Amino acid sequence: MMEFTLDQHSPLPIHVQLQEQIKIALLVGDLRPGDTLPSIRDVEKQVDASRNIVRKAYLSLQRSGILSLRHGKGVLVQGHLSYDGRGSAVQRCEVLSKGILAKVERLGISPSAFARYLYQQARERETQSPFVILVDSSKPLALSRAAKISSVWQVRVPGISIDELRSMKPADLGKIKKILTNYLRFDEIRQIVKKSAVDVLPISLKFTEDTIRQFRRFPANSSVVLILDDYDYPSISLMLEPYHKIMDSSVELSAMPIGKVRNLERFVDSKKYYKVIISNRLWEKIPESVRISSRVTRPMMDVDFSSLENVRIAAGVVV
Repeated sequence: MMEFTLDQHSPLPIHVQLQEQIKIALLVGDLRPGDTLPSIRDVEKQVDASRNIVRKAYLSLQRSGILSLRHGKGVLVQGHLSYDGRGSAVQRCEVLSKGILAKVERLGISPSAFARYLYQQARERETQSPFVILVDSSKPLALSRAAKISSVWQVRVPGISIDELRSMKPADLGKIKKILTNYLRFDEIRQIVKKSAVDVLPISLKFTEDTIRQFRRFPANSSVVLILDDYDYPSISLMLEPYHKIMDSSVELSAMPIGKVRNLERFVDSKKYYKVIISNRLWEKIPESVRISSRVTRPMMDVDFSSLENVRIAAGVVV
């Protein structure tokens, strides 16, 4: 059962802190589609907050499509992120393909030859107007994760940054049908595309094995700081718990917005912290001299492929 905590010094309202903790749990796989969350009354007791505040947090995530509040069944992570609609989607494809193949044969064309021709036409069309894309905090990160998804699904999935999505013309955005992004970026992406008909589908991430090994080697009682983009700081500073799980329990981990660091190079060289972890949203924006410092690292995370399977049908990928 998920346990909630509150940071009394956080600038985020209590209901937002609760929402962000749920999204973080989904991001790192501690929660899955179909899982049950504590009742409103139980959360009220856990964090000593009013019932209305807890209900506000849950209702907001229900409007986002993440949670489902069902009388008598409690609070559930939406199961439709798993397999709802799978049968009907496959069945529609079967009916469509049979009809097309029958028509092709009547025209005296080899079905397999036509399939190759159709595939080439579809690839060219998706090159010009991608059906599904991945949006992430930076372009290199988006390209890397999109390439892995493309390989698994055998479908072209381009990767773009949040900034690129924000600057996209409405006409170009209107050509996109589906957007994949991680749970932490889910609300931000939905806000950007709210005037379009595009579906935003959240996926989970997990720390890479290299990152886990590196973080576990941090010396006992050492101090480590996570530097975040100012925009991200209020919510992602709540994500320290997943970091604690892969570090020695005695490591002192804190978070800081980049806006409070006057000179990053000097900050790193001060040796106040054993390691300075730079968020991926900032990584490409900081000087090369800082990135190559032995005191600096970044939290590398890969797509959790089990969550990818959860959204495959919703993304229009049926085989």
